[in-house]
Amino acid sequence: MKPIIFLDVDDVLAISREFTSYQVMIIFKSGDLDNWPELWDGLLCAQARRNLAALHGEFAAQYVISSSWSHYLTCDQMREVFDRCQLEFVAKNMHEAWTTPKRSGWSRYDEIHNWTSDHLQPGCRVLVLDDDQSGASLRGSYLRDRGRWMSS
Repeated sequence: MKPIIFLDVDDVLAISREFTSYQVMIIFKSGDLDNWPELWDGLLCAQARRNLAALHGEFAAQYVISSSWSHYLTCDQMREVFDRCQLEFVAKNMHEAWTTPKRSGWSRYDEIHNWTSDHLQPGCRVLVLDDDQSGASLRGSYLRDRGRWMSS
C-alpha cells in the first residue's frame, strides 16, 4: 500500500514572490499555457522539487492536494501544473480522491481529518507537507504527535 502525502503548494513548493497562484489561474483562464515558460520554470522552488523527488523515490507515495490551489484549479489543471513544473511523478500519482474537502471555516486539520476518515485505508502511512501558517491547526494534532507533519 502506497503512503499518502498531503501536499500544500504555497510556501511549501511555491515560495517565489514573482510567480504566484494568481498568475497560474490567469494563464489557465486565458488558455495561453505554452507562452509562459518562465512561469513554469520559476513557479516551484528547485530545491523543494528535488526534495520531493527524493521522498517520492524512497516511498513511491500517492498525493492528495491539501492546498487552496485545489479550490481554484481542477484536477487536470493541477496535473498540468505539476507536469510543467517538472513534478510529473506527482501528476501521475495523485490519489483518486485527489484533494482534501474544502468547507467555509474549516482548518487544514479539519480537511485532512475528514479526508482520512473517508478514504484512508487501515495501516496506510501518512505524511503532511505544509507551512506553519496554513498548517497551524495541525500543531498538537494526532498527526504531529505521530511525527507525520512537516512544516517548511
